Amino acid sequence: MKETTRNTKDPTVSVIIVSDYAAGGDKAWNDLRKALHAWTTQDYRGPVEFVLAESSRHKQEVPDDLRRLPPLFRNLYFDAGSSYELKNRAVEAVESDIVAIVDADCIPNRNWLRLLMATMNEHPEVVAVSGRTKYPGGTMLERILCLLTRSYLDPGRKGVIRFISGNAAGFRRKIYHRHLLPEGLGAFASQIQSEAMLRDGCQFFFEPGMTVTHDFEGWGMERDIRRNHGYGTVITRLTDERLPYAGLIRIGILAIPLIALGKAIDSFRSCLRCWADYGLHWYELPVAFVLIMVTHIMEIPGMLAAYRHVPDSETAFR
Repeated sequence: MKETTRNTKDPTVSVIIVSDYAAGGDKAWNDLRKALHAWTTQDYRGPVEFVLAESSRHKQEVPDDLRRLPPLFRNLYFDAGSSYELKNRAVEAVESDIVAIVDADCIPNRNWLRLLMATMNEHPEVVAVSGRTKYPGGTMLERILCLLTRSYLDPGRKGVIRFISGNAAGFRRKIYHRHLLPEGLGAFASQIQSEAMLRDGCQFFFEPGMTVTHDFEGWGMERDIRRNHGYGTVITRLTDERLPYAGLIRIGILAIPLIALGKAIDSFRSCLRCWADYGLHWYELPVAFVLIMVTHIMEIPGMLAAYRHVPDSETAFR
């Protein structure tokens, strides 16, 4: 397959799009089609390129319409299997000063890219910018699960934060290249990268106007997310003893109740801080509080797997 070439001489930003969930199937290709449409309608007018990063093993499976891309898009194929490997290889392959890394199942609002670049220009000290993630449905369950899963980095306002969104964020490429995503530790191990950046004196920023709509497929997807969250919480701290609470987690399996309790307390704080921003009504908060315990109990199988060093072979994440 012939790669689509750039028609911008020196793009200041490269948007890297990676399918991290159910890759190589109809869902992944449909996610890409929706994402491509959203990126072509961005109101940012600066020089930009869009890069679709995919594993070489899926090269022959790419549908014809995704092979014939508009001039601003190009396909890059890498001998890589995980989404973190694909993201790292793509960042190494581009040359722009700013890279935005967005999962294919996240549809950006029209001003996402413009707000990213404005924030980077207004705050030269900032090395990574994240925005808010929403789910497409309007049911109470979807709004609550979105709040519980996606608001951990959301301060409820524009400002400096401690975390980076794992599904949609912009970076200064040179800093990202210095601190690549950890490979071989599952799909939710990015805190190793962000903590390394913080130790290097980096600063992260939250811009609530940078909103993406993340696909949601119900409880099956939520269970998969939670298992991987549990696995990532433990395996990262077994790997890097400098991470917060690594000492607790290194106690062993007996620490799991305390881990779950600590995560539940954090989720409770997020609910109180952000419930209105995620479309909840005050009278729905008791349901959210119950689901806090349910969702964190769902993480325990992943924690056990991490202690046993057994990756989840059933996950749809890569």
